[in-house]
Amino acid sequence: MYCHPRLQRISTKLRWFLAAGAVALTAGSALAQTVQGITDTEIVIGSHVDLSGPIAAIGAPIRDGMLFAVNDINAAGGIHGRKVRMLVEDSGYDPKKAVLATQKLLTLDKVFAMVGTLGTPTSMASMPLAIERGIPFLFASGPSEAMFLPLSPLKFGIITLYSDQTRAEVKFAYEKLGKRRFGVLYQDDENGQAFLRAANAQLKTHGLAPVEVTTYKRGETEFASQMARLKAANVDAVLLGTAGPRDTVGPIAEARKQGLNVDMFAGQGASSNALIKLGGPSVEGLYITFQFLHSAQEMTPALRATHDRFKAQFGRDPEDGVALGYTDVMLFAEGAKNAGRNLTPQTLAQGLEKVKEFKTVFEGPPISYAADNHAPPRSTIIMQVKGGKFVPVTGPVTY
Repeated sequence: MYCHPRLQRISTKLRWFLAAGAVALTAGSALAQTVQGITDTEIVIGSHVDLSGPIAAIGAPIRDGMLFAVNDINAAGGIHGRKVRMLVEDSGYDPKKAVLATQKLLTLDKVFAMVGTLGTPTSMASMPLAIERGIPFLFASGPSEAMFLPLSPLKFGIITLYSDQTRAEVKFAYEKLGKRRFGVLYQDDENGQAFLRAANAQLKTHGLAPVEVTTYKRGETEFASQMARLKAANVDAVLLGTAGPRDTVGPIAEARKQGLNVDMFAGQGASSNALIKLGGPSVEGLYITFQFLHSAQEMTPALRATHDRFKAQFGRDPEDGVALGYTDVMLFAEGAKNAGRNLTPQTLAQGLEKVKEFKTVFEGPPISYAADNHAPPRSTIIMQVKGGKFVPVTGPVTY
């Protein structure tokens, strides 16, 4: 069949253009396939939290918050056309189990990123596995500088440092409550040692040092000897470097049993409604720090609507920890959106570095990153247990 020469030239150009487009599309698909956890339709992320150990009261709500965020993201169309799939393993707050969980997520499930792992010792144990493979390890729920330092495109912090929380509490106790004889009880691990260093540093600024320091091992349930030492030292305040609600209630209950009725201060690790359920009257008056206002507080209309949506999906009211898990995943999504369709660990890091003043419907300090700063917010809220609720006694403060 005859075809005009000009039409032949047009037809040839069209075939070349279509062929080139096909190559480009194939290359794009190939790129997606070469990035672990990324397909044309899906982003797979993973985490490990405590679902069966001493801080499961925090771990389960964090997991639920992450899954709640995934539901919201996917209901809104996903991230540049890709749906998010979240896999959460139980660490039992045991570093060895956390390592095994991470190996599974990285090797068998092939996740693109680890997001919102719970605990400093468990995250410290599992983080190197991800970093060595070039997998982002983001927003670990551990108040340690190791969660974001040394500076790396694969690490970003979200939890206000234990040191910042502790120093804010010590300053508050000294300036507002007139405390002078501080005793310290801390869990003997990296998390607890960071707490002790911060307490010592802030006390030094006031010309003080602890009058007594004592420790306990992870999982310990008897605190009689530690409380007896603190009582004998005639302390007027006790700083608790505890990991969760259970090991915070234990020493407080023992102190009350021994007649040591002084003000006590705990950090974010213990900040859960489970503490009030476990401790009952013994934890009345406890001062505690947290980044988010607790679920017992009066809600804004937007927060009430979110609360109702969560209850409809999970069949129960959101507990403390949901806000953190939700923020973890929504922050990941913000960075991934900024990264564009070509999502890789490198473009994700660049996308997160563009995040400025990020907040969700849950109350908390805004989060911002930069190319030279992957640190979390430095603000914390000091609250006190009153009438079985956490009542804020300060706004966001730093030391």
